[in-house]
Amino acid sequence: MKKLLSTVTALLLVISLLSGCSVESQTEKTESVSNQYYLYYINKDETKIVKVQYYPEQESAEFMIQDFIGILNGQEANGENQALLPSGVQLVTYRLNESLLELEFNSDYSNISRTREILVRAGVARTFLQIPGVTGVKIFIGSQELTDSKGQALGVIDSNTFVEMWGSDKDAYRYDTFTLYFTDKSGEHLVAEQRNVYYKRILPRERVILEQLAKGPMVKGHYPTIPQNTDILGVEVSDNICYVNFSSAFSDSGVDIPVNTMIYSVVNSLLDTSSADKVQISIEGNTEAALSDGTSLYNLFNKNTDLILKEDQG
Repeated sequence: MKKLLSTVTALLLVISLLSGCSVESQTEKTESVSNQYYLYYINKDETKIVKVQYYPEQESAEFMIQDFIGILNGQEANGENQALLPSGVQLVTYRLNESLLELEFNSDYSNISRTREILVRAGVARTFLQIPGVTGVKIFIGSQELTDSKGQALGVIDSNTFVEMWGSDKDAYRYDTFTLYFTDKSGEHLVAEQRNVYYKRILPRERVILEQLAKGPMVKGHYPTIPQNTDILGVEVSDNICYVNFSSAFSDSGVDIPVNTMIYSVVNSLLDTSSADKVQISIEGNTEAALSDGTSLYNLFNKNTDLILKEDQG
């Protein structure tokens, strides 16, 4: 009898130990798994994405995809951080093709500003790339694949995209506010427009300014000053002079404004932010080129404040 009791006691002890090991192992697994998942927000200044820990109820791909979609579509501000998706933007459906996840947003996605869209795209991709088995994400607006500023399809976003796009350093991007000068309806004056830009730190500010200027104004009543299809072939600052090299489209007068307005739109926009105090403009590398009205570019241009429209003139 004593032998039977000893055997039963030993068995109970083994079962107890095994149960204890099982519970401890499961707890460790839960803690380990929970540390791997995050929800993403945008900080109040719209300069970076912020992550908050997320604990999924299940770890299956289907569950997590649908859970993330529900969270994103109903996400609210978290303290000072904004919801990842702006108001009106909804993730309407998805398609999972093996390890590639295609996400389809409604048409309101196309209204997101370029600066914020970069953050939204990064937050969305990081969210869904956490899911076990998902190695790539494609973003669609309706049936059309998301494109970059040149109209090229972005293609698959994967973990390598973030090294290329953001750099391994968290400070690979910077945020600046530039004053850009466009023209009014008359074409005779320059009008200032503030623009917030989030861009790669390795890019010279002067190039970013020119790229933003070439995109045209965002304020009603402002008009473009750089002809369409103008390419920025080069820009650099040396000895306090900013050297700008445009493609031939710049001299073709694709905008119906005085040449002076066009020139000083470029000059004033650059000198408001650049360390330079003069600008030299060349066409296809030719510093002696002339514009459509015969104006020679063989000059060093200083900022021209006389062309800037004053508030009492508006």
